[in-house]
Amino acid sequence: MFESSSPQSPVGSLPTLAGVAAMLDSIPLDSYDRLAVRDQIAACEALGRIEARVKAHQLAAATAADQGDAASSVGATSTSAMMASSFGGDVKAAGRLLNQAKKLHANTATRQALAQGEVSLGQAELIADKLNDLKGDPTPAQREGCETQLLDDAKKLSIKDLARRADRITDTFAAPGDVDAHEDQTLRQREAAALKKSYFWMADRKDGTFKGEFVIPEAQGEMLKNCLEALNAPQVKKPDDDPALAILDDKPTYGQQMAVAFMTLIEHLPGNSLPDVAGVGVTVTVNIDLKSLIDGLKAGTLSTGCRISAVEARRMACEQAIMPMVFNGRPLPLDCGREQRLFNRAQRRGAERRDRGCTFPGCERPPAWCVGHHARKRWAEGGTTTLDDIVLICAHHHRVVHAQDWDVHFADDGYPEYVPPATIDPHRRPLRNARFRADTATGPPGASPGATSPSAASPTATSSTSNAA
Repeated sequence: MFESSSPQSPVGSLPTLAGVAAMLDSIPLDSYDRLAVRDQIAACEALGRIEARVKAHQLAAATAADQGDAASSVGATSTSAMMASSFGGDVKAAGRLLNQAKKLHANTATRQALAQGEVSLGQAELIADKLNDLKGDPTPAQREGCETQLLDDAKKLSIKDLARRADRITDTFAAPGDVDAHEDQTLRQREAAALKKSYFWMADRKDGTFKGEFVIPEAQGEMLKNCLEALNAPQVKKPDDDPALAILDDKPTYGQQMAVAFMTLIEHLPGNSLPDVAGVGVTVTVNIDLKSLIDGLKAGTLSTGCRISAVEARRMACEQAIMPMVFNGRPLPLDCGREQRLFNRAQRRGAERRDRGCTFPGCERPPAWCVGHHARKRWAEGGTTTLDDIVLICAHHHRVVHAQDWDVHFADDGYPEYVPPATIDPHRRPLRNARFRADTATGPPGASPGATSPSAASPTATSSTSNAA
């Protein structure tokens, strides 16, 4: 380690830095716990602005040290090495800091705005990048006007919106007579560059999971993000004893929720719209014995060779245009299911008119998020694909029904009711979604009208045979 002065007592011409450190020392870290919420929010903003101001001084000091002989005076190989040795020990981080300092050095107004806590370091870097990349040989006045406008925009725009705004502003100097055409050209060049940077890989982890990574252009990334967030949109909050809890033992993390959304998206890809291969459309088959499909006691095999449980096979058969190859102890299929087993558009519309969304008790997810579930009789047992048999259920609760052995039947008024397994309610009292005439909703004896859930401990995942569709 190179010798350096204590951070509590800087020497030289800037003794006031010791005062800054002393002021921070005077504020106990736990003092924020005692603040009112509005004051905590204000403290976060104030400290963010202070951080920006400190960062501006750190960049200025790094620039001065790099332009002088600070590194060589202590035998360091570079300014980055000197800075890392004096504090932090991270040469790469010190190098990034020095690059940031060089980037901002020529943009005086931006550096000053950072020093006054008016913009963050990220905003300052973005503005500096745009100014440094100006095309069309702008005059000093044009450059100054662009910087002033972007600094003003930074006060009210996010980083992403500020970048878009910067494209339009900088284009005025490159093609002042045709900004729109120049912006379009810039975007086409950016999209082409993004496509070159794109890649995708996935690998079998040999433990029942796959892993992968991808880089895709912004437009497609936004589309995927919107799809996953729509599938992962939060439901109305429920009490801990609600039977509509997830089958996971613990509350799922955001990453797990997004993974389930991604799986749901994959399962709903329109296979009939994908390219044919040698005249045969992309079709996934599930090979399983008839008795196993009915009893749920034996695994099935996808056409890819992947083994899945009978529970998963029956759930997928409800939702996807897969082809179940049902065998009876012989190598030839006993029955090849057709896509007509799926509820057609007219039946879906009728169910949407009646159900108005997921029918599971307590769920508020809309019809667009739901699949058609064979409620009266399993498809494998000869169930019919008719309007009298369909109930709408979201992908999440479809998994719950299959995994926890819920039964579904229709009440006298024609609305579906769910019968929980004995592990949740020993009396197996039927429940219904509150949107179905809440004044007549079934509940425990003595419950007030509209009650939809029994008094029960939070259910956990079970390994019981599912109530297949």
